[in-house]
Amino acid sequence: MILSILILLSIVASTLHAATKEKIIAGVVFSGDLPFYREIHEELVRKLFDQGYDQKIRFIVQRPNPDTLAWSNAIRKVIAYDASLIIVYGSGAARAALYESSSIPIIYAAVYEPERSGIKGKNIRGVGYKVPVSSIIRYLRKTGNIKKIGVLYSKSEPSTQTQYNDVKDVCKSLSIDVVKIPVKRPGEIGERLRLLSYDSLLLTSSALINKYFPDYILVFKKKSVPLVSIMEGLEEYSLITLSTDPRKQGAILAKNLIQFINNGNIDSIKNTDLLKNSLTFNMKLAIELGLDIPVELLTESDRVIK
Repeated sequence: MILSILILLSIVASTLHAATKEKIIAGVVFSGDLPFYREIHEELVRKLFDQGYDQKIRFIVQRPNPDTLAWSNAIRKVIAYDASLIIVYGSGAARAALYESSSIPIIYAAVYEPERSGIKGKNIRGVGYKVPVSSIIRYLRKTGNIKKIGVLYSKSEPSTQTQYNDVKDVCKSLSIDVVKIPVKRPGEIGERLRLLSYDSLLLTSSALINKYFPDYILVFKKKSVPLVSIMEGLEEYSLITLSTDPRKQGAILAKNLIQFINNGNIDSIKNTDLLKNSLTFNMKLAIELGLDIPVELLTESDRVIK
């Protein structure tokens, strides 16, 4: 009788061990704790659950502060947990993952123009996106006389530097001056906003900037100039927001992850670049700033804040 019980316990233990062994451990590192990244991850988890893959993977989620050292520490931490896959949101965490590991497969999301931003390698695939900077500047010019646009970006996030270069190229053809506003630390945001001269401001998709910009909104409001953004989350302050859909990013990421679970090979995943974007126009803010309200913006916007 005792022998039978011992054999049964051994079988159960072996089964549990095998089930645990089959489950993939994936480290997930956010470039910052932003609603945009949270939506991507929530959609990823939802799609995995709907398709019955939630029991085949265990996530170790890290939401570090948006700085180089914190990203590297978060990547090292998930590697120490024996992660067989690293998932990253944003170019800051993506670059850190590439630096910390050349062998562990990496899947990214929310990276603007990955190839041009240097987010590439044999062990990395994912979901990139492109926002037509020319469109957001064209919309902005219809609201008033724009001559000097400031571009706030992060030195530590390569995609945001690519965005700055795109704005510079577009503005050159339109004879608009561009004020370069790079930041490394949160405190620099308020300092640069206060000291520099510009008649409009563009926020890149930097995790650092989108996380801490609201802390300095009173400094910015003293300028009484329009703000435009290329990431969801700050529509309350932004006159125009042209952004990729985080839910769509999460859905494609889930497909990529399912492919990896089934094949165990990063080479089976094809890079995807999302080109469709959502346009939000804050008409209430336009009225407060005394700006023109073009019919084109009202008719072409997916959302109008009144």
